[in-house]
Amino acid sequence: MSNKEIMRAALNTHVVSHLRERGFTGQYPHFRRESGVTVDLISFQTNSWGGSFTVEVSAIFPGSANPNYQLRGGKTEQTLTVEYTIKRHRLKGMYNGWFHYWDLYSRSSIFLGTEYISVPEKEAKSFVPAKGFKCFQKFDEAQAVIVCQNVNAQLEDAFVWLERFKKEQM
Repeated sequence: MSNKEIMRAALNTHVVSHLRERGFTGQYPHFRRESGVTVDLISFQTNSWGGSFTVEVSAIFPGSANPNYQLRGGKTEQTLTVEYTIKRHRLKGMYNGWFHYWDLYSRSSIFLGTEYISVPEKEAKSFVPAKGFKCFQKFDEAQAVIVCQNVNAQLEDAFVWLERFKKEQM
């Protein structure tokens, strides 16, 4: 299995099942939960370079004077995802704002702070890090579970943000 497949399987087992228990429907990468006058939204966004993802949470208020979305691109209220909302909460990720599923190298610098290099699996065996970079995450199935645990922990904070956001808007 590729790292992407390992990560997706772990997400389905450890995160999506958690979302389903909380009443969310849909399929990866977009989930929704209707709760009275609001619709809660969660979206997973994969980095365009691959190897990492982030998660965003928001809510829409159909029929409200403050709906928190912009309809565009042929979308309807029933097909909206987080990307169409005006205000949203992004999980912090584990490193550099993202959850990574490739090998990760880092080095610290007084001037630049911590720098990260995410190494694709097809390059991992032959990769020689630049001076000062050290591998601190070798991605495998166990690491995928750790990533999922971090996602779930940060989702708890996101749900608190979501409830506060909904109260402010109503």
